[in-house]
Amino acid sequence: MRWTRTIAALPVVLIFAGCTPDAAPTDPGVAAPLAERGGLPHYDAAAALNAVNAGNQHAYDVSPSLVPPGAPLAPFVEARLYAIAYIAMHDALNAINPRFERYADNGPIDRSANPAVAVLTAARDGIVGANPGAQSATDAWYAEEMSALGAAEGVDEGIAVGHRVAAAILARRATDGTAGGGVAPYTPGTHAGDYQFTFPFNTPDFNFFGTGGFADASMWGTVVTPFVLTSGAQFRAPRPYGASSNADAVLTDQYTRDYNEIKSLGCLDCADRTDEQTEIALFWAESSSSGWNRVARSFAAARNMDAWQAARLYALVEIGIFDSYTTSLESKYYYNFWRPESAVALAGNDGNPATSSATGWGVLLFPTPPVPDYPSAHAEVGATAGTVMDALVPGTGRPFVQSSMTRPGVTRTFTTIDSAIRENGLSRIYIGYHFRTAVDVGIAQGRLMGQYIARNALRPIRP
Repeated sequence: MRWTRTIAALPVVLIFAGCTPDAAPTDPGVAAPLAERGGLPHYDAAAALNAVNAGNQHAYDVSPSLVPPGAPLAPFVEARLYAIAYIAMHDALNAINPRFERYADNGPIDRSANPAVAVLTAARDGIVGANPGAQSATDAWYAEEMSALGAAEGVDEGIAVGHRVAAAILARRATDGTAGGGVAPYTPGTHAGDYQFTFPFNTPDFNFFGTGGFADASMWGTVVTPFVLTSGAQFRAPRPYGASSNADAVLTDQYTRDYNEIKSLGCLDCADRTDEQTEIALFWAESSSSGWNRVARSFAAARNMDAWQAARLYALVEIGIFDSYTTSLESKYYYNFWRPESAVALAGNDGNPATSSATGWGVLLFPTPPVPDYPSAHAEVGATAGTVMDALVPGTGRPFVQSSMTRPGVTRTFTTIDSAIRENGLSRIYIGYHFRTAVDVGIAQGRLMGQYIARNALRPIRP
């Protein structure tokens, strides 16, 4: 999470090959019908879409300024910035030509407003409001983007709409519980299966509260308000391994299988892990908030989405990611199940004769994130984002190719979003961070949330 972006977060780019559009097939070189472009002439429709993509990219570019220089950025904090900015862009477009439900704004429709101007202004205000440290860079970006539009009609009206919709979403999130980061003193349990601090988060440098170490975002899932879900507990995961306690969980046959699997596949020098499994582990090692956002951008381009469709997709994906992290953290700290790194080190005292410890066992990519194992947030977030995309544009389409800067020169091909969801989850076993059950439950939890969010937010307005 927060501690991984500066260690291994490098860009991932998805290139979709010939996916089936969500409406009638459209030649990318031919202007779509007016009805599919928000009723705009081709030039204005292209400008609106360019503005949406520019806002999307700029939010990512300035996201490091959410934290002090050199500090790692938590993906759930990152997702909040993106969700606010993308909701503002979505609401701006739908305050001009209402095709989808707005999220926060309920002001009057102004069809005279310039859509590109409204989007850029909404993005500027949303980004700066959620990330004040980005004001200088964002003001410069905004001035450049506005200048590039040249002479246009409806500029003043577009600026007014952009200001208004951004103010609405910022007001709605002003007291969402994120200001403190959800961080609080944490004391590990004393029984087998209970979460323990892992290195380096068990050293004096991280003993911020006098409890012996640091566990990140221990209160996030209970104090933070989701965007669409009713609470972080709405989709709480079932008990780990169906047991009544963590101590009983580590005695189950399923845990034994999970333990021996990750012991042999998840360590730095595991001889049983194949080259492809190592590739998968490192291929997906980045912040899900930015990684799946890039998936959404490639998905939108391949499906020939217009500005309205793309803005909606980007907003729903990041809403889903934020709510997914909130839900996962609620479940993690409700159950407090230990990480594989602790499990392997303490196996001699877990009461399970079928598990054995291994001195010096360490994860493939250091360090283990300082939050409990169950369920896997990485797997859950990927499943939520992917399920939202599948819900908005049903159909498998044709294979798409994914490339990653974390594995230069390597590409991986998927026939469906679902297969990418599954591989993203498996990567957390091969990297040593999560037991298989945490991955499987995270994916199941994410699918439920993705379906719920797609059904209950930014819905099409029926004529």
